[in-house]
Amino acid sequence: MDTHWPIRRPVRELRPGDHAWLAYGGEEERRHVVGAFIGDGLAAGAKVVYLAGPAGAADRPRMAGSHDARLLTVVPLVPSGEHAGADGGADPRAALDALTREVARATADGHHAIRITADLTWAVSGPDAPVPLREWERRLGRAIGPSAIAVFQVDRRRRAAAVLDELRAAHAVVVTPDPEFEDAMLRIERTFQPVGLSLCGELDASRHTVLDAALATVLSGSDRREIHLDLAGLGFIDLGAINILADVAGRRADRGPLVLDRMSPQLRTLMETVGWGMLPGLRLGAGA
Repeated sequence: MDTHWPIRRPVRELRPGDHAWLAYGGEEERRHVVGAFIGDGLAAGAKVVYLAGPAGAADRPRMAGSHDARLLTVVPLVPSGEHAGADGGADPRAALDALTREVARATADGHHAIRITADLTWAVSGPDAPVPLREWERRLGRAIGPSAIAVFQVDRRRRAAAVLDELRAAHAVVVTPDPEFEDAMLRIERTFQPVGLSLCGELDASRHTVLDAALATVLSGSDRREIHLDLAGLGFIDLGAINILADVAGRRADRGPLVLDRMSPQLRTLMETVGWGMLPGLRLGAGA
């Protein structure tokens, strides 16, 4: 039995030599993680190579802020020749050649920090994939080299569990979103399935502002319905923070509920006893 479990690293903790992967479940998650990966690289003056897959313009990164455009190279891949992908996608040999060429060019131009990312869903589509998965990994590793940081993306909705298991086994690192906030007492992370936040640690009056900011970020989309808060890792929450949640839920009740998942039995009993669970827009979700 395969007992290999990859290391999970936030974007900001990736290091040279990491050949990481991201199994995303939607465009919001993909853009959130990949946008941070590209933005951090450009801010640090790294050369970034983005292989834009057969999706074309929709696959290109949308970066906020101002960076040196010369540091970002977007390599479009188009259907080509008899080796085109099974989904009508790009020629995998051309993709590997383009990657090798761009990394060599960046090195020759004196870029010592190089970041590479691409959505390879089209290339690892199971039995009909243009290149077997393990062969892809071997070729990609050779093209990237030992000093670059790479994040390869796969849409987990479009790939069988066996393919995802093989990807997991082939990578030492899984990239995760950077925490929205983290200190010695509290960590707040974005979640995407379901959409919301995960809170771990202790939430007291000194961190109310942090909670407000994290909630504002995740609630910023106008099309949101349910927003879930995973409270399984929360050891303490004060009444002020609960009031913040109730207030937020009430203000957005017409758009969908704020769902509190995996609360401790003690917190759930308190919510039910006081009646917070009956407030407009607030719902007690899955148990611990």
